[in-house]
Amino acid sequence: MKALTSSFTITKKFIFSLFFTLICIVFTLFCSENLQNIASSLGILSFGILHGANDIKILSSKKMKINSLFGVSFLLIYLVVVFSGILLFYFIPGIALLSFVAVSCYHFGEQHWQDKLNDIKRPLPFYITYGSLIFLMLFSFHYSQVEEIIFRISSVHIPYQFFFVSLIITGNIFLGYIFIKLKNIKHILLEIFLLGALAILFYTGSLLFGFGIYFVIWHSLPSLKSQIKYLYPEKEDRPYLKYFKSAFLYWIMALIGLVTMYFFGTLPKDQYLSVFFSFLAAITFPHVIVMGLMFHSPNQNSN
Repeated sequence: MKALTSSFTITKKFIFSLFFTLICIVFTLFCSENLQNIASSLGILSFGILHGANDIKILSSKKMKINSLFGVSFLLIYLVVVFSGILLFYFIPGIALLSFVAVSCYHFGEQHWQDKLNDIKRPLPFYITYGSLIFLMLFSFHYSQVEEIIFRISSVHIPYQFFFVSLIITGNIFLGYIFIKLKNIKHILLEIFLLGALAILFYTGSLLFGFGIYFVIWHSLPSLKSQIKYLYPEKEDRPYLKYFKSAFLYWIMALIGLVTMYFFGTLPKDQYLSVFFSFLAAITFPHVIVMGLMFHSPNQNSN
């Protein structure tokens, strides 16, 4: 039986996404930072937000087998978790930011590797290692801006040496892991080449553009594919359109929430990235739980 993410991690799809990443590197060499930020913001606000907008439908699906007594409470519980994340950032931002990064590291790793580590009983450490490597590369190449964002959110200064040393250690752990656990040399080389391409992209592009390209191309689109495969049988007509219709209301609500935070929040407008990442964090917490339930649902492969 095929895993949920197999259709997006086969070699052809992987190479296409890799080729698009290389095009984005060229884009960064000729386009201004403002243009990069606009392009990445559009991607995040469209596919990025959309990929987490159908969590309620996934939770309420018959495959999830959750007690029907809680069916009417899905939306309420979900919104409570979202607003709890926002309050967490408001009252204890340091812990909230650390939690967001840790959860995101796991989530990125799970989506990217979920169907590639079937023989490993406890893949959680590897998921976190891979996601940490992505974040540490991005943070190291944009240290000044990242350090400023972290300080604005949490009032904590983190020295560059922390990111750099962590990057070296995490990179070595990751390489050791894939050479030990993965048997396919071609797969190993493709993953290493991808990391190299991402490193160049993060170095040449703006912070938001680098994050946006990885978030949309390597995370959101594969996640959308996984969710559609989970929710709709393979022979069902127009599954992508049905997914969009189902997610549309929640997608609009998320966009309204972001606009509200930006225009009516207490942060100054020059702290746009701080607001942006805080918002992403608030909607990430419940989404990671839903995706974990989906990937580990006993009926995930039955369509």
